[in-house]
Amino acid sequence: MLSEEALIVLVAFGACGLLVLGTLELLWPTRPRHPVRRAAPPHQPRPHRQSALARHTRERGRGAYVRRPVEGPPSSPPALAPAPLPTAEPLPAPQPLEAVAPAPVVTETPAAVGDDGSVVEACFALYQAQRYDDVVGLAAHALGTDAGGRRPADAQETAALWSVLALARQALGADADALAALEAAIAAAPVGDRAIYERQLASLAESVAQGLLAEADRHTGPDSEECLTTIRSAVTWLERGVAAAPNDAGLADLAVAAQARLWPAWERTVMALVQRQEYRAARRLLRDALADPRFPPGRDASFRELFSGTFSGEIGQLTAQAIRSMQEARESDALASLQRAEALLGTLNEDVLPPTRRQEVDRRLWWGYNKLGVRRVEAGEHEEALEPLFHALDYDVGPERRQETVALLVRALEGVVDARSLTIRELAEAGDGEAAIVQCDKLWSRLRSATEMGLRQDDLAATFARVQRLFETLGRPRH
Repeated sequence: MLSEEALIVLVAFGACGLLVLGTLELLWPTRPRHPVRRAAPPHQPRPHRQSALARHTRERGRGAYVRRPVEGPPSSPPALAPAPLPTAEPLPAPQPLEAVAPAPVVTETPAAVGDDGSVVEACFALYQAQRYDDVVGLAAHALGTDAGGRRPADAQETAALWSVLALARQALGADADALAALEAAIAAAPVGDRAIYERQLASLAESVAQGLLAEADRHTGPDSEECLTTIRSAVTWLERGVAAAPNDAGLADLAVAAQARLWPAWERTVMALVQRQEYRAARRLLRDALADPRFPPGRDASFRELFSGTFSGEIGQLTAQAIRSMQEARESDALASLQRAEALLGTLNEDVLPPTRRQEVDRRLWWGYNKLGVRRVEAGEHEEALEPLFHALDYDVGPERRQETVALLVRALEGVVDARSLTIRELAEAGDGEAAIVQCDKLWSRLRSATEMGLRQDDLAATFARVQRLFETLGRPRH
């Protein structure tokens, strides 16, 4: 039996050994028999595909699935006994891939839809599937002359098919074609069913007209011809709708409101065209308005004033062009502009231009022709000055202006006599008396025609006397 001292020594040695082992464990820890279980990484869910219908019908902001709420504080996870690691099994050898034939794509043609039922049911099923082009193709074929067994059974089914065709065309944006289809439906329907399609036509007309009026409100140019055309189209649609559903008070009120917008827009558009000096386009619109049976009598005076203003404005524009041409020494262009203005004035009836507007136009044309004559007389172009001056003499612009033109004509004719007298004397001195007599006769005829074109005999008395003396020098006195 060990003594007490020996037992103490053994215990001391054991304690030292444990101390050394503990120190080594701290410095170089050994691998535990059972590995510490670590928290699993968060699970990434597989992407889940949904149909568009499910996505749009679910409440916005909620997920596809709802987690139940947790009641009370969360409990700590239960302690799990360590499970033995599974034995790794050898992976199977890779197998060669086999080619898989693609599945055949089945294309459903419009004619194959609803072969067991009526063509109306087939077209309506296609319409609900938003296959509008297929509806148009199938319905047009069924309503044609070579439809065969796919034709509608009777008048009622024919009208219904036209109605479905109208819906498809409206969905495609072909409103005019939809209207034509509904008119065909009304014509084909039995008397008792026509009200259905008339109501459908009225709804179409109201929808299209409201869209057109909204488009006119959004238009950047409220006085443009495009905006006016939009409002006119809306009015036309509403008239067709009211004709189909005359008892629809709302539709009738909308038609009246559109009419009230039409004529002010028409007047604004014409005034804008006049300001841009587009007189022919303005007259075209004014003629359309005045010939319209719906034209309100209260606007007749203002529209006719605008109509006459387009003529005076265009004539003023042409005379202004003539003035610019004269300033740029392009007298032939100036004369052409004045002649166009004069021709335009000649096309007007007496009642188109009021007296005050007519006097204004006459003064403009007189001034242009007279100014051109002045320039030519001062430049010594007496023969060329006669044409514009005789045109100026045709206008009733008052005695003072007329006398100004007469004086210019007398100066021009005197210049013509001077120039031709020199030629006649040269012919006589050269011994060609007969040629001199011929030229003298032409000069006399020129003076006589001047008296027929507005000049008086007294205005040209001195000029006639000079020509008579010229005849006397040639031995052929003229009385």
